[in-house]
Amino acid sequence: MKIIFVFAHPDDESFSSGGTIAKFKKSGATVKLITATRGEEGATNEICKKEDLGITREKELKNAAKILGIDQIFFLGFKDGTLTKIPKNTLKNKILKIIKRENPDVVVTFDKNGGSNHPDHITISQSCTNAFMEFSKLSKKRVALYHTAIPQSYLAKYKKSSIEYKFFGEMIGTPDNEITTVVDIKNTYAKKIKALMCHKTQAKDVERYLKRAKLVNLKKNSSNWYPRIHLLNSSHCSFYC
Repeated sequence: MKIIFVFAHPDDESFSSGGTIAKFKKSGATVKLITATRGEEGATNEICKKEDLGITREKELKNAAKILGIDQIFFLGFKDGTLTKIPKNTLKNKILKIIKRENPDVVVTFDKNGGSNHPDHITISQSCTNAFMEFSKLSKKRVALYHTAIPQSYLAKYKKSSIEYKFFGEMIGTPDNEITTVVDIKNTYAKKIKALMCHKTQAKDVERYLKRAKLVNLKKNSSNWYPRIHLLNSSHCSFYC
């Protein structure tokens, strides 16, 4: 099986899909990653100068990729925070070019809300989804698109706590009754956390994630969830892992 994950920034792969990446790699799948930016506008955590952040975060991503087992990373080279300003077809066509060449069985990207409502995440979701639709019409095999998702039942627990869960507006999440597929990542959860720790410049975000994970006992109940809609010759699904 060939799987391509498509995200906006270094660390997105670990936060949203680290457990799944490690699980499928362990099962023998070929796993590749498309990253649209180098996260130049993120926090430095006083690890590097702001002008060196892109290079530093690229190194962090490569370290995380080694832990998760990612076979190859494709950097699209766009500047962090600018994806909404790029012509839609430009971003879509760059993603489509790689997908057509690599011919994966599965493509994974953000849900329509980008998980946290981040504009770059939403743009990547739209562009990747559109690229996949074109790819699925050309593909001679059955292919699947998955969207990352955070169950609304989890968000309800966040809201009752003092843990920050609002990022770019209130997170929406995915209705639990729309989630149809579960991936158990108990055996790869430790790798997910180890990969997250590679993103040292984003340590504050990692700390917040670990607090939220503890709140819902994610270490013990570490599964991934997916809503599914059949479309053309493809499966359109979602998960959180």
